[in-house]
Amino acid sequence: MADEKKKDAAPAAAPPAGEEEPKKGGNFIMVIGIIVGIVVLQGALAYLIIPKPVDEAAIAQKALEDSLRLAEEALTKVGAITEKPIEVTVNIAGTDAERLIKASIVFEYDETNAALGAELTRREPKLTNLFSEHMSSLTLMELPEPGGRDKIRADLLRKINESLPPKVGEIQDVLFKTYIIQ
Repeated sequence: MADEKKKDAAPAAAPPAGEEEPKKGGNFIMVIGIIVGIVVLQGALAYLIIPKPVDEAAIAQKALEDSLRLAEEALTKVGAITEKPIEVTVNIAGTDAERLIKASIVFEYDETNAALGAELTRREPKLTNLFSEHMSSLTLMELPEPGGRDKIRADLLRKINESLPPKVGEIQDVLFKTYIIQ
């Protein structure tokens, strides 16, 4: 036991020359640096990964503005127009041939569809007949009423598109060049 006390009481031997005793604080600083690096890295990843709050009102406003702009472009865009108008002069139904209507129309269609333009030119006699039959079936009461011309345009648009082959396409609008009731 006495030997053990001597060992405990003896001072620690100095390290050999050229070697210094390792600093105990160096490991602590390195551990703190690693922890700080990990926290900064996690913060950066969280910033990049977590979705930002969305301002739904701003998104809805932008969508509304975009849809209004597209609608305005669609309304103001003029497609290709048939060169030669289709003209008819017919008796108004129910007037005993005392009243006439003279009208001429052209068709608006997609300008990229040249086949439709050629088909409209080729079918001009049939389209003239269809236009003539439709106009002669109208009564004097239908013609001057508010929205009467728009109803005629809508009916003609539907009938003409039904008469065209589906593979060729459809006309976009029927436009009146003249519309005279006598």
